[in-house]
Amino acid sequence: MKILLLLLFIIFLNNGLFAQKNPCNCKETTKIEKQHRTKAKHITNYENYPKAKYEITTEDIIKWENMYSTFTRDIKKETERVHETPEDSLYVLKGYMYFVKQEANDCDFHIEIGPKNIKSKRRIIVEVTKENCELQQKILKQIKLKGFKMKKQFTKGIPCTIVGIGFYDAAHKPKHHGGIYTHKTSWELHPVKSIKFENE
Repeated sequence: MKILLLLLFIIFLNNGLFAQKNPCNCKETTKIEKQHRTKAKHITNYENYPKAKYEITTEDIIKWENMYSTFTRDIKKETERVHETPEDSLYVLKGYMYFVKQEANDCDFHIEIGPKNIKSKRRIIVEVTKENCELQQKILKQIKLKGFKMKKQFTKGIPCTIVGIGFYDAAHKPKHHGGIYTHKTSWELHPVKSIKFENE
């Protein structure tokens, strides 16, 4: 009887009953034409975007809110990438991952990145699109390895290095942008090309 129960447990485990869902199976709940700036944030031609000459922190992204306000105030739902702003470049961001969820509307991973101080509210958002499913799976494995879960604030930040393109998400005002923490900017890295964790 014990052997039978063990075999059933293994079968359920392999079939994902007790595992986190495979992000690649996500189905969008919102039609593409109704999503915000879909074309701009779901690009995959990273080679066309020059790499910034310097690494950035969450503080740098927060500063973009005021630095580029004249470029972003007229952004609409269909606006393509805005030139002469961070939307033109590929950035390397170093920080700590505190929260991850998969958005139902477009299947992107919505991730909070902040400084080492877990109580700091100076966090920003980076997003891994559904086109980068391999990276989404890698993030899930890392979360599980650390003993954390999706859609729950981590008790400790996961150090990581993120490579992604700047993006102004006008659909989210700064004070409402993110999870339980108050965010200071509507700027993100979106899409994210890669994430490297400290233990790799």
